Amino acid sequence: MLRILTRAQSTCLRFYPLNENYKTLRHVHFPGITPFQKGEAIQKRMVAANLDFKKMEAKIRKQLKHFLDQGFALSDYEDKFLKQVLSMKPFPTLLTFEFNNVYTGGKQMKQDPLLVKKVAEYEALGCEYHQLERGGQVTWHGNGQLTAYLILDLKQFSQLTVKCFVDAVLLRGVQNMLSKNYGLESHTNENPGVWMAPNDLKIASVGCNIQRAITSYGIGLNVNPDMKFLNTYTMCGLPGTKAASLKELAPDADVDVKKAGDLFAKEVARLLNIGTIEHMDGRELLAAEEADAAEQ
Repeated sequence: MLRILTRAQSTCLRFYPLNENYKTLRHVHFPGITPFQKGEAIQKRMVAANLDFKKMEAKIRKQLKHFLDQGFALSDYEDKFLKQVLSMKPFPTLLTFEFNNVYTGGKQMKQDPLLVKKVAEYEALGCEYHQLERGGQVTWHGNGQLTAYLILDLKQFSQLTVKCFVDAVLLRGVQNMLSKNYGLESHTNENPGVWMAPNDLKIASVGCNIQRAITSYGIGLNVNPDMKFLNTYTMCGLPGTKAASLKELAPDADVDVKKAGDLFAKEVARLLNIGTIEHMDGRELLAAEEADAAEQ
């Protein structure tokens, strides 16, 4: 039995969906190489849809409470209609990509006095730079890496705090996947991510953003990338550490980004006690995003 170390084993309880829609995880995989900006735009649209629904839901419930407090009652038609509207809550969604080669900076990078110089170096290496609103510093995404964005409402699960979401869902999902499918023991420590040695050989990065309990971003798992992009510069503000890849550690295993995405989706669903996974092809979403961008 392989021992998996995690920061949250003793503090996070089991999580259960509190809404019928949250008993299904929609896993949307985007085949091939997806332009990073297109993937970001799709994620933003989904987050916005979740936030809009949450705002509408809160308004309906507030007005309904006021209506009932006044001594009025809904007709059967009105009651049925409102229940139908409220049942349209978005599903928890996992988006998995393999992006073009980019470096992304978390909020801390906005204050880096050497940012302009660093961006020039990234571009010289053949990578774009994008500033994001997630936590953390610089990380890399690109060919051979699984980037997984998990979008859901934390309030739709019992006991699911932000810390537990990061430690016991995102990070533990990666660790369980590595253990069960590749026989690889991994570690977590005070630095975000999944490590193959207690304090070195980082195989997965983690970063998330929370807006009114709606999550975005997620993990980047090194499946089979060109390691020069990860080991030329200091990633995530951790000098003296190196990155590792699944292909390096399990050279005889059948590894590819899509398979890694499917396996990660399975572990996320299990950890959240979600019974059904709907695997979907993201090409239609990408085509729609490109069409919308062309019209603007």
